[in-house]
Formats: sequence, structure tokens, C-alpha cells
Amino acid sequence: MDVGAALCLWKNHVHRPERELWHDDEFGNVHLYCCGNSLEGRALLDGVMQAMSQRGARELRKVMEDLDSTCSGPGGPTG
Repeated sequence: MDVGAALCLWKNHVHRPERELWHDDEFGNVHLYCCGNSLEGRALLDGVMQAMSQRGARELRKVMEDLDSTCSGPGGPTG
């Protein structure tokens, strides 16, 4: 998975309705195998922010903070 795909997966994840996130948490999500795991993508982005220059990491961190602030379901940073 590349950084662009990870960011896209996470963006899609945080914009899903909370009931869908709870369903995935309880029963699983079959699309993880074909479309990618958004939680693994988020973990990749955390590692990327650690490896980037300070300026680049600051820019990506701002994007991630904005996305994370919309996520309140299970498995999310605030859930």
C-alpha cells in the first residue's frame, strides 16, 4: 500500500456513518481483503509522518488531525 492509497482509505473510513463502523467492528468487513484495510493505512501514515521532514510531517499531521476529528466510531483514534 502506498501513502496516497492509505490516505484515501483513511479519508473514506472517517466519512462513513458510525453505524457502518460499528457493524464492521462487530461482524468484520469483507472488503478489507480486496480494497485495503483503513486501520493499516492509518498506521502506515503514522509511520510516514515520523519519517518525513518536519515541514512535510507538519502538513500531513494537519490533514490527519482534520480527518481524525471527524472520526468517532470504533477503531478510530477517538473511538
